[in-house]
Amino acid sequence: MVTSGLKEKADPYAMPRVSQYRLAAHLGSAFLLYSLFLWQGLSHVLSPHQLTSNVRQLLRLRTYAHLIMSLIFVTALSGAFVAGLDAGLVYNSWPKMADKWIPDDLITLSPKWKNIFENATTVQFNHRHFAELTGVCILSLCWMCRRTAGLPRTTRLIANSLAAMTLIQIGLGVSTLLMYVPVWLAATHQAGALSLLTLSVWLSHQLRHIPK
Repeated sequence: MVTSGLKEKADPYAMPRVSQYRLAAHLGSAFLLYSLFLWQGLSHVLSPHQLTSNVRQLLRLRTYAHLIMSLIFVTALSGAFVAGLDAGLVYNSWPKMADKWIPDDLITLSPKWKNIFENATTVQFNHRHFAELTGVCILSLCWMCRRTAGLPRTTRLIANSLAAMTLIQIGLGVSTLLMYVPVWLAATHQAGALSLLTLSVWLSHQLRHIPK
């Protein structure tokens, strides 16, 4: 990744940029390793508990919680492409992009699949909507946990913390965009993604003990 940012530029004063592909691969592998270590650590530190709610409800919660983990991971990866392409500087308005829901330059590269990874507008568009989808899913999971009887107090607390962190993370993301991506705020936003992943792994771990 570092080597990709040291390539010779046509303009000697140009800012060196790392490959967005290698940046996403580096961040993704770090988040994946972190999640595996965290899950294993929780298994050693926390005592198993027996959930007393309806088995079908718990299976649905566990499946949904694993889906949330995947969505957070994919959204974080899309954020790596935003960082690699400086896509956060393309459209600095929200919720629309330059007064349009779908910008005109969304599909400009050929072949079209390249737009997903190399068109800054498309990359920002995807990250926005991945984040919105993930936020809605997390809040709905929290609502489901609140309505499910028999969940331990700790599990409910984690679900509520996940929902609260989601709102904070959305606020950080929107602020980063509107303020033209200051480094300190962008770094805080990335740390928020790791916090979301941590809470989602913890919640999924809490829901793993389902009576057969």
